[in-house]
Amino acid sequence: MEEWFQSLLPWGTEAIVWVQSFSTPWLEALFKFFTFLGYEQFYLLLLPFVYWCLDRRIGIGLGYLSLSSAWVNSVVKYTFRLPRPSDPRLRVPLPESSPSFPSGHAQNAVTNWGYLAVHLHNRIFGAVALLLMLAIGLSRIVLGVHFPQDVIGGWLIGLVLLAAFCRAEPPLSRWIGRQKEGVQLALAVAVPGLLIFLHPADNAGLYPAEAALTPMSALAGMGVGLIMERRRLRFCVDGEWWRRGLRFLVGGLLVGIVYAGPKLILPAEMAYGLEVVIRFGRMALLGWVVAFLAPWLFVRLRLAGQSPA
Repeated sequence: MEEWFQSLLPWGTEAIVWVQSFSTPWLEALFKFFTFLGYEQFYLLLLPFVYWCLDRRIGIGLGYLSLSSAWVNSVVKYTFRLPRPSDPRLRVPLPESSPSFPSGHAQNAVTNWGYLAVHLHNRIFGAVALLLMLAIGLSRIVLGVHFPQDVIGGWLIGLVLLAAFCRAEPPLSRWIGRQKEGVQLALAVAVPGLLIFLHPADNAGLYPAEAALTPMSALAGMGVGLIMERRRLRFCVDGEWWRRGLRFLVGGLLVGIVYAGPKLILPAEMAYGLEVVIRFGRMALLGWVVAFLAPWLFVRLRLAGQSPA
């Protein structure tokens, strides 16, 4: 299959050249906006917003699916290790260094926006979600960082993941809910930990790979935080919109400190083993903050109530 993908690279290059022949400065700026909607930093805003301000249950499912999709995408990338477009005729304003196939932007757009469209049951939002899936994927071709086959592959893998997750989520949630808290905590940490080591090494030969550490560490922290939140807190998402807005601002400030703070105080160069430990701790803390500490703070500040059920 790898040889077949390699045979598509010349065709894919010509397709990008043809697409970019229609590009203009304002069109390129528009697609830069759409491509931003597929970056880690944007999902760091979207996922907490849904969980804190819109719907708690949908936010939990979205978090699990989004982080799992990021891991799956990275596994496929580092299994095939196909090169990015590199023809000198291409304009690449936002270059990337990871393998090309499949497009993470396209795949994650389908899983994230598709999951929201499935659960929000709103036709207008469904149409917007479909537009975003298409635009985010196409932006990667317009900006010269992905071949068309990367984007199509990302869309297809995203659809499979979305369908599988929506089907498996209800029975799996019920089964986990029947387990003792100790078993739940063990699963919350052990499963992401195992997936970190099932991921291939990166292009530099580093193992475990950063692309596996980031989403799975956050997933472990989020899982522990959700267990604590359900047992000790049970915050309510409903309330006036000004309260929800304040939740997002307060929680966003807290998340920003945890996400960016260590980067400002830690040295740029360190042994990779130490970097692995620090990254795991930082991302696990981030997931725990989103799932438990921020809601706990909302309740203490009277920005959210608690459910007795």
